[in-house]
Amino acid sequence: MYTQAEKVINYLSKGNTLTSKQAKSRFKIANLRARITELRQEGYKIGTTPVVFRDTGAHGVAYTLTKGRGRK
Repeated sequence: MYTQAEKVINYLSKGNTLTSKQAKSRFKIANLRARITELRQEGYKIGTTPVVFRDTGAHGVAYTLTKGRGRK
């Protein structure tokens, strides 16, 4: 069984981006920002890209693993 943070980093390490809406639907993660903070504290280089959700027009971010593809 993987932790929420492990699910996130495994998903991002495959070159995917992840928004909070996707994290809720795919992994049942209610607070993605907290998991991203944990991963950054562990040394992972995670970037953000602004997004606008088509269905609602709301603004948010998509998280990506940066070019280092791993820890610092």
